[in-house]
Amino acid sequence: MLSVCSLTSFAQNYYSLRGYVTNKKAEPLVGVYVRVADLGVGTVTNEEGQYELNLIEGIHRVSLTYIGYKTKRLDIVVQSNTSQNVRLEVDENKLKTVEISNKKKDLSYEIIKKVIENKAKYQEQFITQKRSIYVKSKENNTYLKKEKNKDSELEEENAYPFSKTDSIPKYNLFEGEFVQHIQKPKGFKEEKIAAKKYGNQRSLFFTTTTEANFDFNQNLIFCKKLGDNSYISPISNSALLAYKYRLIGSRFEKGKKIYKIKVIPRKMGNALFKGTIEVWDSLFAIKSVQLQVNKNSLVLYEKFSIAQDYALIEDKNLCINELYTWEIKTNSVKTEGECTVIYDKYLFDSLYAKRFFNAEIGTTKKDAYEKDTAYWDDIRPLPLTDDEYAFMQYQDSLMRLRTSKVYLDSIDSVFNKITWIKALWEGFGIINREKKTLLTFDPAIGLLDPVAIGGFRLRYSASYFKKFENRKAIRISPFLNYGFRNQDVKGNIGVWHLYDPKKQSSFSINTGNYFGFVNNFATISDIFNRNNFFEESYLSIYHRTELFNGFYLGTGLRNTIRKDLGDFKFNPEFDEVFENNKAQTFDTHSAAILNIRVSYTPKQLYIQEPKEKIILGSKFPTFRLNYRQGLDNLFGSSAIFKTLDFSISQKFNIGIIGSSEYNINLGGFLDTSSIRIMDYRYQRGGDPFLLIPPMFGYQLIDSTFPTFRAVLETHYTHQFNGFLTSKIPGLKQSGIRTMVGGGLLYVPESNYQYSELLTGINRIFKIGRERLKIGIYYIVAQSNVQGFTSGFKFSLNPYNADTSTWSF
Repeated sequence: MLSVCSLTSFAQNYYSLRGYVTNKKAEPLVGVYVRVADLGVGTVTNEEGQYELNLIEGIHRVSLTYIGYKTKRLDIVVQSNTSQNVRLEVDENKLKTVEISNKKKDLSYEIIKKVIENKAKYQEQFITQKRSIYVKSKENNTYLKKEKNKDSELEEENAYPFSKTDSIPKYNLFEGEFVQHIQKPKGFKEEKIAAKKYGNQRSLFFTTTTEANFDFNQNLIFCKKLGDNSYISPISNSALLAYKYRLIGSRFEKGKKIYKIKVIPRKMGNALFKGTIEVWDSLFAIKSVQLQVNKNSLVLYEKFSIAQDYALIEDKNLCINELYTWEIKTNSVKTEGECTVIYDKYLFDSLYAKRFFNAEIGTTKKDAYEKDTAYWDDIRPLPLTDDEYAFMQYQDSLMRLRTSKVYLDSIDSVFNKITWIKALWEGFGIINREKKTLLTFDPAIGLLDPVAIGGFRLRYSASYFKKFENRKAIRISPFLNYGFRNQDVKGNIGVWHLYDPKKQSSFSINTGNYFGFVNNFATISDIFNRNNFFEESYLSIYHRTELFNGFYLGTGLRNTIRKDLGDFKFNPEFDEVFENNKAQTFDTHSAAILNIRVSYTPKQLYIQEPKEKIILGSKFPTFRLNYRQGLDNLFGSSAIFKTLDFSISQKFNIGIIGSSEYNINLGGFLDTSSIRIMDYRYQRGGDPFLLIPPMFGYQLIDSTFPTFRAVLETHYTHQFNGFLTSKIPGLKQSGIRTMVGGGLLYVPESNYQYSELLTGINRIFKIGRERLKIGIYYIVAQSNVQGFTSGFKFSLNPYNADTSTWSF
């Protein structure tokens, strides 16, 4: 039988079938699908419109398919090497072809058009979806310099105190198991079943599924951790305006043809991807993506890429895995990271309780952080690498040691050791890790008081902090200040207690005798002027809690005895640097002031951890109401006044155009029967050269002035985040971004009107792993008092990588 089969096989002759496929104008068609139905084989035409197949001798049914053209079927007799040219006719019922710059037709545009047409079907594949998710995210640091400084050696020694060998890798690593629930169009909830953390989690990506959703069937994709931009999907409704495409190949998988298409950004800004996507031929749905994010759009990362694979599950095209890779580079360290995400156990169209999908978009099981090695070995879909296994084993052994009293005492003894550097410059502390307590003390340099009211003064402060197992915490902070010229002792003590982390409920009390500010919001040139100070003895109590999701109530009571500095001895030589530097004079008096603050953010999204609540923000604005009242005769108080303020503020993203922020405030005094200068409301003047955070002040008001009735303040800024400059040759590579803004102030009591417009450029600078935005701005302003004014301002704006936000 083997001999007969061999002879039969040997007797079959193979010949080539080749030719060109063109349109009526004799123009070659690229990417025409040529398929031999009886053999189940096929190919696509190349850039010259040519195809070639190796076929056995005989008659074969050949079909030629090209989107926008009529399918052609031929019966071809192959008895020798055969040439067969084919001309296809346009099908007017199908999509019109798109001509590219070289005047040829590229099948990739027709494929992408068909994908865009069909994507609504894939967005509506299910009503509800439940799936399990496994995440493993890790980073590895590579030192670029051979010699490490003492600080890095000390950090490494503290991190790995029991081994000096390089055989154990040093990762930042997160491993997690989630169950995700989705209900169209906006229902979402994540359940964190298990999680394991090693090392610094600050720049690890996708430690929660709320961090990103790279659903390319959506028109825009926003990921706060990457940057301030929304990104245009390569198959968005406007994709043909944002991207160019080129068919670079095809392949077969389980009898289905898959096209591979290169995605090339047009010159339309930073909010674009580049790379490749694969598309199912008959389904016109995504099969896989390999995309990189534009470097200029990133804030924390230097590079970032996304890879996805899709599969058909119950006739639905679904993502089955993702791979994120990134890079962060400083002068001394390169951090390379990767995150593997696996989706499985899909379940569709389940019934959920009416309020299952709400503002709580994430929950964490109580024992999620306590799963043992056996649990992870059982649920882990991919085996650990040898390096990962060695790292986890080593870290787990360290954890057992680190929780022992002997180890904690040894570490504490190193931390608690007082050195000259600590004593003179850095400050020092006494820690007890077993009891979770920390005492800190100022260094010697901290004895110098920069305000120096009344001449040379010494100051000193310390603090006590304790954190409990249930995340509750307490802080006690005493402070002393002594002046040699007046031989006066001043100081205060404050106590703060976080008693309910889930509701962010805290209570604080402060008491002491110190200098108070007449105007806390005075300009830089006025804040330390001696007429901005007085002496006060005070006791204040404040409480803040969340009554229900997004609704916060803060109540405070402050009683103070105020004295002027008329008899106080000043240092005339030092004080000459200030103008009009004469202390305020007034009668000694007492003031008891009630303060009630209410803020509400509708549909505030959050994740509920076992011991705390993590706020994620809302698409709705935040509403605030602030009421202050001087309480007559309470503790001898002579203050009689009332103020009421109402404000609305919001930050929001406007797709690829950038991000905007606004703040509107209306408020003033309701009663001014008995009011002192330190209880006035002040409209702050502008600072020379430095930009005031645009949501909190105006740039070119020439001087600070008080207001006693209702005042309307409005502020708005828009950051283009590279949308404009990335289109300009030369500026695109520079990383320069643009912004615009403005504001309006109206003070009816004095008929004062002020308006301003500002525009500027800024750039993100990377200092080690920190990010700083430096900007220069030009402001024009007009008021019915000052007339027209203009000027330049500068700003320094730090980035908070933990919250992925700028300070303003």
